[in-house]
Amino acid sequence: MRLALAFAALVVLAPPALSQEEDWVWPVPQISSDISALPAPVQATRQALIDAARSGDIDALQPIIAAQDFPPNVSFGAPDDALAYLKDISEDDEGRQILGLLLELLDQPYAFHPDSGGETYYIWPYLAELDPNALTPEQEVDAYRLLDRAGIEEQKDFGGWFYWRTIISESGEWSAFVAGD
Repeated sequence: MRLALAFAALVVLAPPALSQEEDWVWPVPQISSDISALPAPVQATRQALIDAARSGDIDALQPIIAAQDFPPNVSFGAPDDALAYLKDISEDDEGRQILGLLLELLDQPYAFHPDSGGETYYIWPYLAELDPNALTPEQEVDAYRLLDRAGIEEQKDFGGWFYWRTIISESGEWSAFVAGD
C-alpha cells in the first residue's frame, strides 16, 4: 500500500516539477577576465589547477579530485578514472598536452551564470557559452588561441561550442573538464 501511495504521489507531483524545469530560461552569461572578482573558492581551485598543470605531471591533479565529493566530468561516457582517461586521450603519453590545454583554457576570460538550481558556475573559456556565429572580432581572436580556422568553422557549422571547456562551481568544486556537446 505504501508503495502504491508513493507511486501515486510521484505521478501527481512529477509533472509540475518537470514543467518548472521546462519553463526555466537559460540565463545570458556574464563574461569577465577579472580573476579577483571570482569567489574565493573558485579562485583557489583555478589556481590549484594552474599549479598542477604547470608541474607537467597529470597526477598533480589527483589531490584536487580527491578533495571533492565527486570527480570532474571528463567525458560524457563517464570513465571510472578521470586522470587515466585524460592521460589516455592526450596527444602524448604523459598527459602534458592535456595539461597545456587546461592552462590555455584557464588563461581565457570566463563566463558565469546560475544553473536551474541557483548555483553559479564559472566556465572557461567564455566562448563555450557564446554563439560561435556571432563572435566579435576580439572574441574570434580568443577562439584562434584555441582552435585553427577549420576548428572554428566546425563550431560555427554545429551552432555551438563543442571544444574543450572547464567548469568550477561557486563552491570551488571542479565540475568538468570536457569536450563535446
